[in-house]
Amino acid sequence: MIYYLSRDYKSKRLNDAGSKARLDIEQTMDRLGFSPAGRRHSVSKNKLCHFVRTLAIVLRMLTRVGRGDVLIVQYPAKYYSTVCRLAHLRGAKVVTLMHDLISLRIKHSSIQGEIDRLNKSDAVIGHNPTFCQWLCDHGYVGHDGKRVIEPLRIFDFLSDSRSPNRKSTWPLRKVVYAGQLARRKNSFLYELGRYVEGYTLNVYGRGFDKSTAECPEKFEIKGFMPPDKLISEAEGDFGLVWDGDSVDTCSGDWGEYLKVNTPHKISLYIRCGLPVIVWREAAMAGFIEENGIGFCIDSLRDIKGIYERLTREEYERMCDNVRRVSGLLSEGGYFSRAISAVLPRVTV
Repeated sequence: MIYYLSRDYKSKRLNDAGSKARLDIEQTMDRLGFSPAGRRHSVSKNKLCHFVRTLAIVLRMLTRVGRGDVLIVQYPAKYYSTVCRLAHLRGAKVVTLMHDLISLRIKHSSIQGEIDRLNKSDAVIGHNPTFCQWLCDHGYVGHDGKRVIEPLRIFDFLSDSRSPNRKSTWPLRKVVYAGQLARRKNSFLYELGRYVEGYTLNVYGRGFDKSTAECPEKFEIKGFMPPDKLISEAEGDFGLVWDGDSVDTCSGDWGEYLKVNTPHKISLYIRCGLPVIVWREAAMAGFIEENGIGFCIDSLRDIKGIYERLTREEYERMCDNVRRVSGLLSEGGYFSRAISAVLPRVTV
């Protein structure tokens, strides 16, 4: 049997991108016929309830998982090392799906400590090939030394909403930037207006203070929209992926993380029907180019040139490619492929 470890979600974090990605994976696993190891996910409104339910999920796992079974765990996870150890004692294999690398995102965390935890798993599904290579370079070998590792490539994004036909509205001359807009992660936005020419920037989310940005007239503040609504209503012709404090490169810790991780907002943009503009050094640049779903740039100054050179035929071709990838995202296609590649390698 193939089981997955469900999760208790904190109600105030339920609409976060991280929770959305995890819930979509759980829904896809249900569709694939995998079973929750004890109980399905729950939602708690306070810390005590969250603690009790999280512990109960782990304990109930012991009553289900046995010899020859596979347990899929979404990482980071509470009691991760204990879960791996208990699953192995029961004779089961553990497959870990990575959502985050704590040691890269939080600098005071130990890289070696995180690798040691992941080496308790029999297999890992990482964000993308660069992410997987980073794990191997830093010592990931797996529980039995076989080093089973597979890239997810991109996070699936389940939703019944349908995006508009971008090809029929050419040209819009609007770039979409969506997400959590805290200044520490998006300070480049306050300088970007100076270089926006021939288009405007539609900003979706909370936390951007337009009044303190340069050339505020270049921005249209759309506010926060739930993902399902954004998919059907986003106004624009490209989705922008950029982090840091510079318009010329993705700088600092956020830029370094972008070189390895797969931002969930890329999946959101694709589901919105938007081709993607991404930093050329980002780990996802190869995916964007290989699938013909956007542009890779060195600097945000380059966006002006994209609009000057882009033909309608080129844009329509990108939109067709986006719709193809969006279809796979909407049905859990990327996780299904990755787990299908991993399972035969841990059950032999």
